[in-house]
Amino acid sequence: MNSYWAKELWRIALVLFLALLGGMLSGLWLISICVVLIGYIAWILHKLQQLHNWLSTGGKRRNTPDSDGIWEAVGHQIQNIQNKSNRRKTRMAKSLKRSRGIITSLPYATVILNENNEIDWANETAEQLLRISKRKDQGQRIDNLVRVPEFTKILSSKESKEIEMDAPREGHEKLAIQLIPVKSDLKLLIARDISDRIHIQEMRKHFIANASHELSTPLTVIRGYLELITIDDHLPDHLQKASKNAYEQSARMQKIIEELLQLSRLERSDMIERGNIEIDMTSLLSSICAEETALIVQQTHRFETDLDEHLTLKGSEAEIFSLCSNLIHNAIRHTPPGTLIKVHWRTSPGDEACLIVEDNGLGIAAEDLPHLTERFYRADKGRSDTKGGTGLGLAIVQHIVQRHNGKLDIRSTLGKGTVFKVCFPADRVVISCGK
Repeated sequence: MNSYWAKELWRIALVLFLALLGGMLSGLWLISICVVLIGYIAWILHKLQQLHNWLSTGGKRRNTPDSDGIWEAVGHQIQNIQNKSNRRKTRMAKSLKRSRGIITSLPYATVILNENNEIDWANETAEQLLRISKRKDQGQRIDNLVRVPEFTKILSSKESKEIEMDAPREGHEKLAIQLIPVKSDLKLLIARDISDRIHIQEMRKHFIANASHELSTPLTVIRGYLELITIDDHLPDHLQKASKNAYEQSARMQKIIEELLQLSRLERSDMIERGNIEIDMTSLLSSICAEETALIVQQTHRFETDLDEHLTLKGSEAEIFSLCSNLIHNAIRHTPPGTLIKVHWRTSPGDEACLIVEDNGLGIAAEDLPHLTERFYRADKGRSDTKGGTGLGLAIVQHIVQRHNGKLDIRSTLGKGTVFKVCFPADRVVISCGK
């Protein structure tokens, strides 16, 4: 038993002794006990009042009530709890100050939002890029300050998404906006200035377009002379193979340049030329499959088609032809002999129209799938030369799909084959009653 409780027991024993002594001297036992107990209770209430007053004034050490026994223990315990709380508050304050310092010094605009998309805090960069003042705009809904349709959409999303948009201030800055859900009642909005990156991309596009255009004419001349050389009957035998190989490589280079120019045209123009033309997809796909079948040496590949003849598509006929031709030719070029290629054109849930090109070839590794639409990317690098591809076909397909507001989905399993699925929105689909 510690000293605090020992003192308290001695105090209780003293109270009982006084009650007994009073009873013995006066003979009024009940009155003596009541008087002594009332005095003890009054003393306890006095100590409680002292404790209450001490806590009300902040519980500072210098104002601790003078007492002993259990009351001294209670005072010490309260002081220990206060000391721990103060140390914890100090650590939290330092941690918060350090975190705010880190966030404030970030080169990105950072805004903390609550569950109602109201601004809780913002750094100085947010004021520069988004025109959000961390003092004036605190408590304001951010969609009342940044009025951009794409921005409003990501606010209602529960996933972490990134969009590109113009900065809500004068100038030509481009921003990358990302909303990160942290908790159910907390979101983190990050905005980056990507104007330099966009400018570099535009410079790269212009350079590729200009270089491709300038190379096109001299390459055509070179290819013409190489063709004349290869058909010359007087060409020595030891030069025939070399001239034929040079001619084939010049043809491949010309195809690369043509596809680069096509990509540049697609990237420069946001509008689809003659975008309201109804395209007979059944006729277009049938003609492409028939042409590819005629070109296949020794009939190494087989086609199976399922085409809805009542389903037409509004868009650019030249671009849709390029899209379909690239997907079907890609399925032939990158699959082994004996592969079955299925081509489907049909509706899907949501009134979308989908083109599906499926093969049962070797398939594509999962790590290659996200990169297939990048320029010059080859999943099968070992056979790139023998296949004769340019590495630009799927990049062209992706651009055409985006220009028609569609979606490209690529799925593949090694050893089982690959499925390319392109779906177009309902506003580009026309369903006729019959033909």
